[in-house]
Amino acid sequence: MRIISLLSQGQYQPSAFFIAQNLQISREMDGSDLLSPMQKVPDPRTATILIVGAEVSPKKQFAECLVNINVPDFLIQVRMASYLPLPKDNADQRPNIDFVVFMMEMNNAKSLATVHDSLKYLDATFFMGRVCFVVTQGGDDSIHCTNIKEVTRLCDAYSSPMLSGNFDDEEERSIVGRQVIQMVEIAAGFKADVSPLLVQATGQSYQYIVEDDV
Repeated sequence: MRIISLLSQGQYQPSAFFIAQNLQISREMDGSDLLSPMQKVPDPRTATILIVGAEVSPKKQFAECLVNINVPDFLIQVRMASYLPLPKDNADQRPNIDFVVFMMEMNNAKSLATVHDSLKYLDATFFMGRVCFVVTQGGDDSIHCTNIKEVTRLCDAYSSPMLSGNFDDEEERSIVGRQVIQMVEIAAGFKADVSPLLVQATGQSYQYIVEDDV
């Protein structure tokens, strides 16, 4: 049996260098390609999650998990995309995006590259408590196409939390889903006296450890 754990490495603050760098990239891009929070008037008591991941990632499976979680105070809707930027042809029908989930599969060589290439199309303000990275297939390093340290470095560089689970296991999928919903509730403004920036400022970076259980 293998044990997967995330060990806290202490508090971190959003990288000023990253924010400045991302803002500079944003200025150089076509503004219509850049996804920003509050681009539209939010739907009342509704939170919209965008899941971004490679074509073969379990986005649909996770989207169904999220919408099936019982949330009494607001409605969850989920959109999916294989990459950013989002297409312009249906932009007028797209709701305001409250939270973005980047999905990465450790056994998919294109997965990390897809996420890495998509990040530049997200406004820097999303990385203040409105983004997380979800890693699947992390437990069996014999099938990994990507070094987990590259993933953890990416998460720390963008000052955003990383969640990990075996999505073939319904219970683990549900646990990750509930963790995402907790962050979405804050990002969408449905948690009284708690802001995404406050959560981000008190966040932690993590080291990914896999141990043999003997």
